[in-house]
Amino acid sequence: MNETVANEALENVEENLTFLGEIQKTWETAVDVISNNLFEIALGTLVIILFILFKKWLSKNIANIFTKLFKNNPVLGAGIRTSIQDPLKAFFLVFGFYLGFLIMGPPDNVVLGINKLFRICNIVFITWALANFTPFVTSMVMKMEETNKRTNAVAIKFVANLLKLIIIALSVVVIISELGYNITGLITGLGLGGLTFSLAAQSTAANLFAGFSIVSDKPFDVDDYIITPSVEGTVEDITMRSTRIRTVAGTEIVMPNSKLIDEPITNCSRMKSRFVDVTIGLTYDTDSAKMRNCIEDIKKMLKAHPEVLDERIVVVFAGFSDSSQDVRIIYSVNTTALDPSLRVREDINFKIKEIVEKNGASFAFPSVTVYTEGKEA
Repeated sequence: MNETVANEALENVEENLTFLGEIQKTWETAVDVISNNLFEIALGTLVIILFILFKKWLSKNIANIFTKLFKNNPVLGAGIRTSIQDPLKAFFLVFGFYLGFLIMGPPDNVVLGINKLFRICNIVFITWALANFTPFVTSMVMKMEETNKRTNAVAIKFVANLLKLIIIALSVVVIISELGYNITGLITGLGLGGLTFSLAAQSTAANLFAGFSIVSDKPFDVDDYIITPSVEGTVEDITMRSTRIRTVAGTEIVMPNSKLIDEPITNCSRMKSRFVDVTIGLTYDTDSAKMRNCIEDIKKMLKAHPEVLDERIVVVFAGFSDSSQDVRIIYSVNTTALDPSLRVREDINFKIKEIVEKNGASFAFPSVTVYTEGKEA
């Protein structure tokens, strides 16, 4: 029993000595490699240090070249400079390590791995720069159209994020291909996954497409006053999923874009003027002379009013109703905003009331006259 234990201990000692011998040989080999390539290692290390120290200076000066190249289009030049400056810093840092390791003279299998890693890093840097540049492309589109900036900003943000997603997805596919994997199966899997996701998120997708339809077709803009069968108020914000509307009562309604775009939309802010069609009723004891005087005075008042358009003013004796003689008044206010137009209508209503009272007429109200026939005793 003791002899067996002693043999096992001796075998363990021999194994440890063999392992230590291998470590010693590896160390000696590493020392020989370092000794034989000391100049290359020192030079490679110096290159790495230089690129670490000067990466910011190199990236800044190269980025400034584009500013000078596009001095006639400063927005584009500034966009390119800002987009590539940070990716260039990372590129020069990685390039310094890449060049330094190659100068050190590593084995061929290590060189292959370094080359592949460097190519992948370049793909990442290009993707980074392109993703940074997409907001500047959209800002140039905004400069081309000065109106509706807030609505354009929504569309631009959506398109920029979509472009970023496409760029990143393409770069991931290229990187996977660079690593040697078969991307056909991956694309097939992504297609099935995308189908499953789209089925699970039909409502969200419908709102997104409806939001894109709103910001591209522009049936209304931010600050417009709209009327639909479901909601009425001022548009405060438009996102790709929903639209926020402030009602006259001051409440905020969040409408899903898919529901809003399916309804007929009346955009009051797109009107050139606000049309008013109102009927007033005068009592039946108003004689013809008083009626004519009221009609003529109301016409004169509307034509003289600074907020009423002269293109269409109609004041007519419209007919007889159950308890009144009706006068129909049609005119257009030269402001489309709700609150100012209401103030104009209020002013006109007061003037109409004064005209009726001045001419000795009275406004009618719903009434019923009952005649009874008495019988003789």
